[in-house]
Amino acid sequence: MTAPHHNPGHPIQLQLGQESITAFSISGLATYALVPGLNCAFDMGECLLDAVPLERVFLTHAHGDHSRCLLRHESLRRLLGMGPATYYIPRQTLEGFRGLALAWKALENVREANFEMPRFAPLAAGESVWLNRQLAARAFAVSHTLPSLGYTLFDVRKKLKPEFQARTGPELAQLRRQGVPFEEEQWLPRLTFIGDSTIDTLYRERHIGQSRILFLELTYLMEEERELARKRGHTHLDDLLAFLQECPDVLQNEHIVLKHFSMRYERRLILSVLKARLPKTLLDRVHILI
Repeated sequence: MTAPHHNPGHPIQLQLGQESITAFSISGLATYALVPGLNCAFDMGECLLDAVPLERVFLTHAHGDHSRCLLRHESLRRLLGMGPATYYIPRQTLEGFRGLALAWKALENVREANFEMPRFAPLAAGESVWLNRQLAARAFAVSHTLPSLGYTLFDVRKKLKPEFQARTGPELAQLRRQGVPFEEEQWLPRLTFIGDSTIDTLYRERHIGQSRILFLELTYLMEEERELARKRGHTHLDDLLAFLQECPDVLQNEHIVLKHFSMRYERRLILSVLKARLPKTLLDRVHILI
């Protein structure tokens, strides 16, 4: 009988501060996180009906358990009379996804006049897109076995430059009319989502630790699986513990969601191992996605 935590149709509901998130992630089965309050999703290894209204999907990489329902999402939106969503994908995967869309068109015998290529938006590490005037997403490189990206959503705020903070409202209005730039942008990391990754990503992308919410892969837990984790481009619990010891001040996140556990583990085993081995300072902020 299938274990309850192995059913992609039964996600976990997370309330992380102001964010309500519906998510599921088990290695080899499916990974997705729906953030309806921000009108976006991360990965699409399964497509719940709740995902269909979301207009932006950020795909980390092309492995099937993260991407296989991307075209299903697009198809259901068309079926329900919705406009096109935007699918942000690693730049190197664009031709592959275009080819996949054309293959489905041929298999379903869709007439040319009725076919519209999904709105793929290829991104490279360092590129940003705006979700609204005060919210932006920035892609960063992730170490895995395929071209992969992580994504951080930033709250973007305007702040007076220090030298102008004592100025009155009328003075600032006068400076604006004169074209004097007296404000600077603050990019405040709000949510970071990493798909599959080795621990190298955490060492390299230190901004990750400043996000209020961090989704972090932790596929393998057992001592004998360390080499398997390295070979498959995943994170082992021992890798995370070593990082915490070497870089104790990096992960300042209010909420850390550990996900993508190996399908071979029972829920009870995952909980007992993590509660026994994670330091209490981290465990107090951890949500275990099972």
